[in-house]
Amino acid sequence: MASSETATPAKGLWAPALTALDEDLAPDPGRTVAHVRRLLDEGCHGVALFGTTGEATSFSVDERKAVLEAALEAGVPAGRLMVGTGCCALTDSLELTRHAAGLGCKRVLMLPPFYYKGVSDEGLHAAYAEVIERTGDEALEVVLYHFPRLSAVPITHGLVESLLTAYPGTIAGIKDSSGDPEGCAHFIARFPDLGIFPGTEAIMLDMLEKGAAGCISASANVNAPAIRRVWDAWQAGREDRESLQDEITATRLVLQANPMIPTLKQILAHRLGDSAWLRLRPPLTTLAGAQAAQLETELARLGFGLAAA
Repeated sequence: MASSETATPAKGLWAPALTALDEDLAPDPGRTVAHVRRLLDEGCHGVALFGTTGEATSFSVDERKAVLEAALEAGVPAGRLMVGTGCCALTDSLELTRHAAGLGCKRVLMLPPFYYKGVSDEGLHAAYAEVIERTGDEALEVVLYHFPRLSAVPITHGLVESLLTAYPGTIAGIKDSSGDPEGCAHFIARFPDLGIFPGTEAIMLDMLEKGAAGCISASANVNAPAIRRVWDAWQAGREDRESLQDEITATRLVLQANPMIPTLKQILAHRLGDSAWLRLRPPLTTLAGAQAAQLETELARLGFGLAAA
């Protein structure tokens, strides 16, 4: 069993890894694991498997488990992984969480159950509580996943407070993918002992200076070295940190102008010379020709190279 290496709270730059697909549109463990290793080599402090960018909700429990097992068998340290385990079905969330923890991956990223809308904080608390208690692992670290635009089920301050009261050693952080700087700053101020991660590097420096733990950004799949430079400049207190932030913000705005997952896969396919990376599981589709051409034009304008970083 791999060492969990989670004694130190997660911090820094984490990439929610893209998932490569084979010709049958099943997850391709070989390509995916190679990408995970590449992200770590490019400066990511860690990698989140099966977050939104990894098309998590499009894959079955068994498919997700197989990719995690492949990553660990290939030598990816368990402590540098954060595993997405939040599903609509309690039993699916529980199975994925137990599986990850049992393999030494104690840090999990959990969406709330997101099909039913308008549910109470009490109901969401109960959903998280069932998974935490039935997993029964004192070393488990849960990062709550706040992505109201897609889930339509927000993580509220009241929910965080109730979970912290019940499981103070287990609730470790929040990934805030709302894109709202004010809301993210409020999480940081209200919960200073939690690791708060904005889901976009466009606000990374500002949030770091307010006390964020780092950033979990989809863009790291194709721009990790540049985003890592902002982290390093901030850590060192260098004067160039703001200009470096301006550069990654400009790139992020181009990347998010079209659907993010097809955009990132388009870039990765071009960069690696591997068209397999263009594959997406429906209902997601590849960029239209005009979109792809515009993307290339806009990235070239920024001097963003499509060659390997």
